[in-house]
Amino acid sequence: MSRYRFVIAGFCFLLGLVNYLDRVVISFAIKPIQSDLRIEDASFGLLMSAFAIGTLSVNAISGFLLDRFGVKIIWSIGLFAWSIVMILQGFVEIFWMFIALRVLLGIGEGVNFPAMNRALVDWMKPSELGRALSFSLLGVPLALLVGGLVLAPLILDVGWRWSFIILGILGAILGFLFLFLYRQPPTGQADATPVEVDRIPLRSLLMNPTLLATGWSFFAFGWVLFFGLSWLPGYLEQTWDMKLDSVGFASTLPWALAILLMPIGGWISDSLMRRTGSTRRARVHLIWICQLLSVLCFIPVIFVESVTWAVVFISLAIGFSMAPNSPYYSICADLFKRRAAAATGIIVTFFSISGVTCPIITGWLAQTGDGFSGAFTALCIVVASGVLGMVFFATGRVDSRNQEIKS
Repeated sequence: MSRYRFVIAGFCFLLGLVNYLDRVVISFAIKPIQSDLRIEDASFGLLMSAFAIGTLSVNAISGFLLDRFGVKIIWSIGLFAWSIVMILQGFVEIFWMFIALRVLLGIGEGVNFPAMNRALVDWMKPSELGRALSFSLLGVPLALLVGGLVLAPLILDVGWRWSFIILGILGAILGFLFLFLYRQPPTGQADATPVEVDRIPLRSLLMNPTLLATGWSFFAFGWVLFFGLSWLPGYLEQTWDMKLDSVGFASTLPWALAILLMPIGGWISDSLMRRTGSTRRARVHLIWICQLLSVLCFIPVIFVESVTWAVVFISLAIGFSMAPNSPYYSICADLFKRRAAAATGIIVTFFSISGVTCPIITGWLAQTGDGFSGAFTALCIVVASGVLGMVFFATGRVDSRNQEIKS
């Protein structure tokens, strides 16, 4: 294993960062977009969900294509697709055209996380995979942290349209750098040659209880993330009448905590894996414990009467939810290393489904109910169901008939 693997981890981090800046900018532009396009909360929720429809349509297929054709070709196509569409969004004038562009943006960005996991499995040592994933995935909360500090002022200074165009140009620049610098792993190092892929049937992935339970838990994780990404600024503005610059600062706190907790989660998971060799002990238990803590912190948000306490509990809840991010991806590599991208595509499909449903349901509950209380109640129920799924169904084992293939 050469030191080039650290370059790969750095690429994954940067691409994840820009990927999520593309996603989060729209949440800070809720009011100006609603004003320009003359839409309300429920319609804006549909706009947010359109993106996830695009990612949902491509997550699973991209995993199989990555295992078959490699990271460089498939990820490059996704990189340039999302950059072009991001720029086009800055010129949109019609609501339904905006929805169509959000779907196309999701298709481009839906390649990102299966590609990241495939690249890291190809290049990193198994004993350092969890930590490498934690580092690479830090681009997600960092984008949300930077979004609060940078994107809100950028929108105020140049408008939401130029903010979209600037991010699209940044994505295109990174795409050219990726094409120039990324190389496939040396012959014999990659675990996903076409012959080996063909030996592992699709049913082994789709019928594995641990992978399915992990997928549902990832759906719950996605519900929290998409709430924070799509509606946290709107919640602070609408419920507590905060100004956009104050919202930008308050909304950074959950992601700052996530940046602290995610590397700790990856280190604990790798340490337990080295000591026990058990996916259930090293990955599964860490996930459900952190998600349970997240639920326990979200519940008080329903009842608080102070914006300070609301921000404190939401920050803790999102931080605990984000802490076990890397073990989700590590489970895919533990169970199906040669088809890590395909397995990742399956659980990310669950994640994308939450991206479709969470913004719509949250927007509908916020518009028709008593503020955001119903939205937080629904969030707690979803995350609690993910906890139960991991506790009772995620054994951390593969079917005994596939042990030889796995090894």
